[in-house]
Amino acid sequence: MTTNPFAPFTKAFETWQKLADDSFARTAAFYKQMDEVEAKHVERTENAFAEMAKLTKETLAYNSQLAAEWRKLSLETMKSAFGAEAG
Repeated sequence: MTTNPFAPFTKAFETWQKLADDSFARTAAFYKQMDEVEAKHVERTENAFAEMAKLTKETLAYNSQLAAEWRKLSLETMKSAFGAEAG
């Protein structure tokens, strides 16, 4: 008759194995959710940068237009103030 000295631990090992498997499954599910959240975050960040670049370009164009108008108005003001003809 042979006896297995680890026989009493079989149930404990099975329980531990189930807990470990469940923990792994929960961790894998959590990481999957984190992947989805991160992907949305990256997409939103990319969209924000694209919008920021668009606004920067529009701002540069507007500032250039304002500067040109300012130069035109200043010349017209000088012309009318001094009665001089621009050559």
